[in-house]
Amino acid sequence: MRIIITLFCFYFTLVLAVESSAQSLSRDGKKYAKEAREYFEAGSYAKALEFYLLVEKTDEDNIGILYSIAICYVNTFQADKALPYLNRVRNSSINDPKINYYYGVAYQSNHQFDEAVKHYNMFLQNEKDEEERRKVKHYIVQCTYGKELMAKPVKITVENLGKGINTQHAEYTPAISADEHAMFFTSRRENSTGGEKDPQDNQFYEDIYTSTKVQGKWTTATHLNGDINSASHDACVGLSSDGQMMFIYKTENGGDLYISELKGAQWSTPVVFAEINSEFFEPCAAFSADGNTVIVVSDRPGGFGGTDLYLSRKNADGSFSKPKNLGPKFNTEYNELSPFIHSDGKTLSFSSEGHKGMGGYDIFSVGIDLATAEAKGDPKNEGYPINTAGDEIYFVWSADNRRAYFSSSRDGGMGDKDLYVLELPEAEARLVVFTGTVVDCETKKPIEATISMVDNTTQKKLESHKSNSSTGKYVVVLPAGKNYGISIEAPEYAFYSKNIDIPDLKNFKEISDEVCLQNVKAGTKIVLRNVFFDIDKATLRKESENELNKLTEVLQQNPGLSIEISGHTDSDGEAQHNTDLSQARAQAVYDYLVSKSVAKEKMRYKGYGELKPVVNNDSPENKQLNRRTEIEFLK
Repeated sequence: MRIIITLFCFYFTLVLAVESSAQSLSRDGKKYAKEAREYFEAGSYAKALEFYLLVEKTDEDNIGILYSIAICYVNTFQADKALPYLNRVRNSSINDPKINYYYGVAYQSNHQFDEAVKHYNMFLQNEKDEEERRKVKHYIVQCTYGKELMAKPVKITVENLGKGINTQHAEYTPAISADEHAMFFTSRRENSTGGEKDPQDNQFYEDIYTSTKVQGKWTTATHLNGDINSASHDACVGLSSDGQMMFIYKTENGGDLYISELKGAQWSTPVVFAEINSEFFEPCAAFSADGNTVIVVSDRPGGFGGTDLYLSRKNADGSFSKPKNLGPKFNTEYNELSPFIHSDGKTLSFSSEGHKGMGGYDIFSVGIDLATAEAKGDPKNEGYPINTAGDEIYFVWSADNRRAYFSSSRDGGMGDKDLYVLELPEAEARLVVFTGTVVDCETKKPIEATISMVDNTTQKKLESHKSNSSTGKYVVVLPAGKNYGISIEAPEYAFYSKNIDIPDLKNFKEISDEVCLQNVKAGTKIVLRNVFFDIDKATLRKESENELNKLTEVLQQNPGLSIEISGHTDSDGEAQHNTDLSQARAQAVYDYLVSKSVAKEKMRYKGYGELKPVVNNDSPENKQLNRRTEIEFLK
């Protein structure tokens, strides 16, 4: 259970306990005990524990050594392992008034809440320090609530991700792309870059690993490529929804966040995210799906205690604002950690030691209005068995809201913290994930293209994304209830447009589309899929303006281009009416471009009615494809 502990038992008390039985130690035991005491005195409890365990192998019944091991386990957030050692020294010569505290922590970590409360109360009978009393009373509340949660478990399945992902060492901070194809996480396993251990906790330095999902299974994790992992700490602590940008934690300057971008198949050298960092501790952060909001964790002055959640927004120039504390609805006097903004942009998940939980870090979720930074209700504990008396941190949902990945130190794991996945029997996710690839129409080679989106109703431009230059792959998250205009463009290619009208659906939907871009040359045709007219009229609707303005830019930036604007209909109705309507609609587009100062001599227009269908007029969907406005480049 990850509880930051002031060492209750003063060093000399422990030394006396060990020294009182020093005569009974073997020669090797005395040597190891001396090393252990030196590390213990320096506050290096993990290293001290390593030597005390060596002493135990040669002197397994030494009471002082056993008690020392118990205290080291408590101070290295492994209190569940302390209980057997505490039981072995019960009724012994150890007379430490703090032993009931250690018992309480150990029992709580093992979900024996009644025993934990009993020992916590015994500790409070003699403890005078108000700060320690307040802390222990908080633990008692956790025990009480823990019993309630375990009595009403959540109906979900929780599964360890297994040996392809987890090891006997610590794995944590999972981050997944919105299409759930790629996962990145942090591990402290033995093949880390540099191969050295951090002297503070005697674990290998952090490195970042990655895995991909193939036929529903995660592949064996490998080191992340590129100039990412170093001989020091490198932790993946956040990922953009398209999987192209990563938050990385490094220990420089007291602990700062860095940004790395996926350039083709390689991750770029991490660059410090100066706008959201401070001279204090920033261990993790989360992007919103549209990339316009970042929630960062920091212990900078002015917070509510420990680490707090802060919000930063993207400015018009692409920079980010100074992070602002989210306030007491989200933050407590204890630590908040590992935020995650759901793809719908309306839900925030995070871990906290202070909200109503079972012990250590519990996972909470709350509705949030990112525009106002206001909470929609109180943070809700995700319940047992998602949460336990151990640490549950870095909780991230798949876009369809069916699966969540998180890190936990629960019983039954493979060693230290492991990565787990939970799956719900059913879920609601009011959004669409638009995925696919962008390629050259002729060569079929991948293209790095810009995918721009606009809300057709408001004409507001939304966040743009790029397809990967190596694979052409793109991932775009679109909340439901809006009509979107999507434009995909790259230098020297004609832009491709797509209209996606998403009703106010309740269930997740995925749209996949391979887009091929054509070089701008004579004969190239593009369909203006976001040009709209009133029914059976040639009146341009306001939603058409963004796409026509984009065409205007293309023509103005390429003075050598000339075009034909053609109007087309389906086969419903009389042929002459269809021809007249398509001619009027083509002219409406022509007139709009002229109003934007496009030279008349660069354009001509014509209505073809129902004469040039692209598909058979045998279904409502096909008829819609045939009703179109088309541009052909003439030279």
